[in-house]
Amino acid sequence: MMPLLRLVFIGSLLIQGVWGKELFTLEKLQGYLTLDNPFMYSALGSQYIDAARIQTAQGGFDTTLATNYDKKEYPLSRNEFTDITLSKPTQSGTEFILGYRNASGTHEFHNIKTGQEGEFRAGVKVPIVALMHQTNERKYRLDNTKLQATQSRFDAQNQLRTLQARIIIAYYELLYAHELVGLETQLLEKAKTRNQFIAQRVSSGDLAQLALIEAKQHIINRTQRLNEAQNSYMGALQRLVQYLNTDTQTFQEAYTLPALCMLKESHTPVDDLIDQALEHRPDLKVLNYQGEKLTLEGRFNALWRYPTLNLFAYGVHDVQQGDGFKVGFEFTLPIERNRFEGKTVEIQKGLQLLQEQKNKLILELKTALRTFLFALETVGKNINLSEEEIVLTQTLEEAENRRYQTGLSDLFQVNLREIAALEVKRKQLSYRLQQLVIQREMKKEMGEFLTIKPPQ
Repeated sequence: MMPLLRLVFIGSLLIQGVWGKELFTLEKLQGYLTLDNPFMYSALGSQYIDAARIQTAQGGFDTTLATNYDKKEYPLSRNEFTDITLSKPTQSGTEFILGYRNASGTHEFHNIKTGQEGEFRAGVKVPIVALMHQTNERKYRLDNTKLQATQSRFDAQNQLRTLQARIIIAYYELLYAHELVGLETQLLEKAKTRNQFIAQRVSSGDLAQLALIEAKQHIINRTQRLNEAQNSYMGALQRLVQYLNTDTQTFQEAYTLPALCMLKESHTPVDDLIDQALEHRPDLKVLNYQGEKLTLEGRFNALWRYPTLNLFAYGVHDVQQGDGFKVGFEFTLPIERNRFEGKTVEIQKGLQLLQEQKNKLILELKTALRTFLFALETVGKNINLSEEEIVLTQTLEEAENRRYQTGLSDLFQVNLREIAALEVKRKQLSYRLQQLVIQREMKKEMGEFLTIKPPQ
């Protein structure tokens, strides 16, 4: 059987050379899975958005320039106030200030006064509690955004893992449908050839007219079978080309299809399956980063457990009056701590849920791999048995045709033998499809996927 399959494969290559078409292999398929493909970008696009948000979060540490000008002329008072200030927050929470201001007259909201030339000032604001815990709101937002970007990358990989498996399985289903068309075509050709033979026998008076009617009925039935197989093939082709972002006409003009039996998935030793899956599954990594985000949130939440204490100091140089300084602190004490306690419980429960979700995923993963291994072993046995069954049914079909030609059988029995032989071949194709699908599903469970080059 295998030498015959090799001849079929070599013949397909020769036809390919004659007509200038390429063999559509998995390597060719992978060439369509780029970011220009809407299915690919839809699976991966969110990670690029979250990566860009890191720069947005870094904006919390941008240096800012603030200006304030106020001039008042009331009947009993007048004033003029100018303030230009540069401020620079840092990731430690400390904020540096450098500025110039000029104030004269009576002011409504402050009692700042300077010489006529104004004054320069430099200062620093230090959040004591935030420094002790090595976190603050700006730093928390940036770190959380970075973790979210990393989580989003693994989430995109997880979507890509599932999508690529779905596309490759659609490719296998197309090859299966294509070979079914070939089998049904062969079955129809047998009926047409026999119809010519029967027509000659009827003309010579060796057979009754009823035999020709029965032969034509077989042609009609097999034509219907072929039409259904072609319809299934076109449906499978439509499903695949949508993933390739092309159309059926372009695809059929450019490519021929290989035989299903020529495809082989690589095998991974059984002992390595679980370890490889635990190492590479992106959805497990997503859960890990969700845990890191909750841990980060817990560290920031700890600030609400303590009073807020900010120290500040400013040095002033008045152009006319000389130097001065200002020191002080801001102190806020939460009388009740519902915010801290509620968020603490929320984070603890969130971490517990993530751990259970991870345990559940690992159990499902192990069960799926064991199930696939058992199914793969079973389908392998059935493929081997089908090889022998094909030989037996072909032998019976040939014998029934010889008996018919010698008048010892009838068209009904011949038709049954031919359809039985075809069904066995179809069954073997189905087993081969199952084998490839199982192996691809195993690769998906182990976290294998193709890397897509990111946009420039």
